[in-house]
Amino acid sequence: MNKLLQLNKRLLLIILFCIIFFILLLIIFQKTDKQTNNSVSKSNLDLNYDIVNPRFTINNQNDKISIKAKGGNFLSTEKILLENNVVFKSKKFTLFTEKVVFNQKNQTAESSQQSTFHSKGTSIISEGFKINENGNIINFIGNTTLTLDK
Repeated sequence: MNKLLQLNKRLLLIILFCIIFFILLLIIFQKTDKQTNNSVSKSNLDLNYDIVNPRFTINNQNDKISIKAKGGNFLSTEKILLENNVVFKSKKFTLFTEKVVFNQKNQTAESSQQSTFHSKGTSIISEGFKINENGNIINFIGNTTLTLDK
C-alpha cells in the first residue's frame, strides 16, 4: 500500500510540473507575440509616409513660419505632400489644415482642404489657401468665412 501512495505522489508531481511548464510557455509566447504585433503595426504606420513628423520653416523678411505635420510624402524633388494635422505657425498667426503641397524651392504652400486661420482678433475658415512670396501673401480659396473678434 505504501508503494502505491508513493507512485501516485510522484505521478501527481510530474503532472503538476508539466502543467506549470506549459502555462509558463503559453505566457512567454503570448508576450512575445504581442510585442511583435506592436512593432509591426508601428512600422506599418511609418511605411505610409516618406517622412514622419516633418518640420519646415518659411523665412521671409519680417517673420518665420514654422510648418509641422504628422507625415509627408515626396511628390518630386521640390514638392512634398504634408498630411494629418498640418500647422503653419508664426508670431502673427496660426493656420490649420489636413493636406498641403509644400514647395521647398519656391517656399510656397497650397491646400484645397478646409483650413482654419487664427490671428489676433481674426478667424478665417476657407476651402483652401495658397501661400506665396515666402509667406508674405496668403490667398484663401473657395467659400471663405471671416470672423472678427471684439
